[in-house]
Amino acid sequence: MTLTELLKLDIDPSDPANRDPEFIRTIALPVLNAIRSYYFRWEAEGAEQVPSDGPFITVANHNGGPVLADAWVMLSYWWTVRGVENAGYALVHDAALSIPLVRNVLVKLGALRATAENASRVLETGQPLLIYPGGELDCLKSFWRRHTIDFHGRTGFIKLALKHGVPILPVVNAGGHEVYLTLFSSQRLAEWTGIARLTRVKTLPVNLGLPWGLWATGFVPFLPLPAKLSYKVGEPIHVGHDPEAARRPDVVRDLYRKVTGIMQDMLDDLASRRRLPVIG
Repeated sequence: MTLTELLKLDIDPSDPANRDPEFIRTIALPVLNAIRSYYFRWEAEGAEQVPSDGPFITVANHNGGPVLADAWVMLSYWWTVRGVENAGYALVHDAALSIPLVRNVLVKLGALRATAENASRVLETGQPLLIYPGGELDCLKSFWRRHTIDFHGRTGFIKLALKHGVPILPVVNAGGHEVYLTLFSSQRLAEWTGIARLTRVKTLPVNLGLPWGLWATGFVPFLPLPAKLSYKVGEPIHVGHDPEAARRPDVVRDLYRKVTGIMQDMLDDLASRRRLPVIG
């Protein structure tokens, strides 16, 4: 399939049937495997923790702005561990799905519009789901906070896990925020400039990197630095099947703290092994 043909497609980003294993196997996986191995010098541990079947929610920290280097590397790792034929889906922000070519590629890889309905649909059919709870606030946070797990109190993944009785698989990445340097990231500026209202992206970062030097917003494509990307998969966290507990703020809050605390410990471990930014 040519880029022109791909651009002409009108693919529904809320239909799981649009995931295309053949596209993944023949085009996406070879390209992303090469990028993760030779450019980002990736490493990962904990593959044995990934459930071999059944639904579960993978929860990860998000890094690296609009190029999403951490997500591409994680996808190729995921397909290698689970196999291309085993369906898996990820919830994706509307900002990415608003770009026609990008939307069509993402949907073929297993992306779905980030709605509670789509998340439930995946889990009810017995498939795993990837969620970046911190979304754009996590992805576009400042370089100085790159080793901090902060989902900004977004507890939807906890409620989903309780409602459907599925485990949460914690995954953390170090290095994704080193593909460029975010000097600062401001939610106030996003509100003041109208970007938050127009795009639903709730922060405005100022970045330093290649090839532009200095630029603002999270919408500018860039050349990522070849930062070493390191991943760690933790043990599945079983929260039980209790739809009633999903409506109790105290239960949800305690589980949120438990999951983010575990992930922070995992990320601290990865960060402690890094010698220098980018180099790893």
